[in-house]
Amino acid sequence: MLRPSTVLALVLLALAGCGTVDLGDNFVPPDLVLDEDFFYCRIQPEVIGPQTCASGAAGDGGACHSNRSALRLDPVAETVPAPACDGDVLLGTPPPEYERNLEALRFTVQSDPLSSPLYRRPLALDSHPRMIFDESSPEADLIVQWILTGGS
Repeated sequence: MLRPSTVLALVLLALAGCGTVDLGDNFVPPDLVLDEDFFYCRIQPEVIGPQTCASGAAGDGGACHSNRSALRLDPVAETVPAPACDGDVLLGTPPPEYERNLEALRFTVQSDPLSSPLYRRPLALDSHPRMIFDESSPEADLIVQWILTGGS
């Protein structure tokens, strides 16, 4: 049986061998660079708009993410025509309502899509009043795809 002082000495010796990484004086964590075209061409028109995330579905009392939540989305984006796209590439300028929604959503996106509130909350995996879609849905797949390709 080792004495407590011996155990402490062994732990301190082990810790002395552990190094640290100096991140420097002006360390800035890398930002996730999201593909804005993919948002304008796929996420807004195929996920957010059809699911009425801003205005809410029937029985929600309306205005879910336009005024009842910290995440403020523009409900007009649900009704404006989708922009012209060539696949996932935007042709021209996105509607201003789409741009506002992208900016509002940025804080809900993390580099790991399965940890991202944008993914987890509509699935009711985290705090959200209702399940919007399930994990095997095309909407969930699009969110994962968008986040995974965001850093490339």
